[in-house]
Amino acid sequence: MKTYFSSIICVVCMAGSMSCNQFRQSITDTLEGSPDPARTESSSHENEGEHHTTISVSGSKTTTVTEHHSSSSTTVTSGATATPVKSLLTNKMALYEAEQALRDLPAYTGKEIYLYKTIHFYDDGRINIKVRHPENPDYVDEYSFHDGNWDAPKPVQLSVHDNIKKYLVNLSDVSFVNAAVVYRNYRQKADSITGVVPINYIYAGFDNNKITWYPQSIDGSRERYFISFTPRGEVDRFYRQ
Repeated sequence: MKTYFSSIICVVCMAGSMSCNQFRQSITDTLEGSPDPARTESSSHENEGEHHTTISVSGSKTTTVTEHHSSSSTTVTSGATATPVKSLLTNKMALYEAEQALRDLPAYTGKEIYLYKTIHFYDDGRINIKVRHPENPDYVDEYSFHDGNWDAPKPVQLSVHDNIKKYLVNLSDVSFVNAAVVYRNYRQKADSITGVVPINYIYAGFDNNKITWYPQSIDGSRERYFISFTPRGEVDRFYRQ
């Protein structure tokens, strides 16, 4: 008890050389202990660094949004599609998520999506597509996917002679995941042939509302083979040329 009162008296004596705020803080520190440095540092980083918010959409999808704060600006990125993808052609989950991100674009929410002419998949994470405009069926937009996000659409210049309907395919009939199936089956055949150079892309063409996957040839150092695929990516025909 004496030690306790001695501490109080020492603090009171120090009051003459302190401001009121300093005096009150000294009393608090004496009775309750000094503030936790780790806690103070954590609070500072929370104010100046990142703030994470989890948002549930329609009760089924959860998206984490990270806000990066600075003195001049705030940048918001969605955790659902912000991660760059590598080895896309073997990553079915990444392909599925890229397709879902396309479906979730505000312009296409609740609407059918029709792809136009071609779709290209690259192993470094890029996807390039052309899509019929959601409001005007005579227009086509180009979309690019890279670094885990879809870019804003770019208008495609068309001629009055272009038959848009002939080259349309419903996205539900293509499925991005099928690109991984095509790549797997292509590699299985190619790996058995000497001298084949590995490919880093897969693409599909649309004509008369039908889907054709490419490449359709496998070139070895001594042999050349033709290969074709079903719309779902399974091998349709395979023979030496």
